[in-house]
Amino acid sequence: MTESTQQIREQIRQEAVAWHVRLTSGASTADTKEAFESWQLQSPEHSQAYHDIANLWQRLPGSLLADRQRRRELVAKRRRSQLRQRGLSFAVAASLFLAVVTGFYPDYLTHPLADYRTRIGEQTSITLSDGSVAHLNTDTALDVVIDGNQRWVELLRGEAEFEVAHDTNRPFRVAAGSTTTEALGTRFIVRYDGNEGAVTLLQGKVRTGRPSAEGAQTDSATLQPGQRLTFTAERLGSLQTVELNNAEAWRRGRLLMNFVPLKQVIAEVNRYRRSPILLDEALAEREVNVAVDLKQIDAWLEALQQTMPVKVVKAGPLVFLQS
Repeated sequence: MTESTQQIREQIRQEAVAWHVRLTSGASTADTKEAFESWQLQSPEHSQAYHDIANLWQRLPGSLLADRQRRRELVAKRRRSQLRQRGLSFAVAASLFLAVVTGFYPDYLTHPLADYRTRIGEQTSITLSDGSVAHLNTDTALDVVIDGNQRWVELLRGEAEFEVAHDTNRPFRVAAGSTTTEALGTRFIVRYDGNEGAVTLLQGKVRTGRPSAEGAQTDSATLQPGQRLTFTAERLGSLQTVELNNAEAWRRGRLLMNFVPLKQVIAEVNRYRRSPILLDEALAEREVNVAVDLKQIDAWLEALQQTMPVKVVKAGPLVFLQS
């Protein structure tokens, strides 16, 4: 059986990766370089594949180091108060351990003691003690307190859709950072990454607000179905109208986005991957419409090459999109 063009292309890319590793290892010999030249001269595709990998390697360090530094800063901020109480030696050791581990597995040590959590790529649904249901998206953590006086959920990170059981005596509240959303009987989505977030109302009515230092509600908005409210640590944003089918597509294992920059699509897709897809800056602002099966992201990447002037370069777990 004849190999498909795609299979041949992928094999050449993998060979290019292997050659790049050998040639940059510091142990290559004259024979190694001669064999490489012979391989590269087999076809223009061989030469181009190696050029792509070499170019990719030049771009990777800055991107990866910047991403790892952001993760280190986030972990350090969250753990600083606990570490102060345990002594300097333990603090230094713990900081180094967290920085290394979360650089590769950021979801394993982030909020490990949360009541409910999912890891990258996981989704789950939880029925709470009051009958409400919380649907957790990828890389999500939340704490829940439900008793005779209150129904309180804190979204520590990630994204969750809430189907709230009606109870006029106990409003259902979801806190994300300094913002709290209150509902009686309704369906809504809250997303939060530790710095900013959004509330999207699917059904019913909710009120979202931020308390002042004295506890009084000073900044708030009431949402209608089909509206989204963004927020940061400092303020609420303005109400926006959204397509509900797209907003809750992740519940069906899909990512639907219309007329958005490709960089925004890649940022969303990366939420479901441990190793990020890196994007050529020349492609970042290109407007696209996408429908991605979140269980078949690699298949979507391959299809992307057929519909756009995009080249997908793979190097082990890393993926780079080039123009």
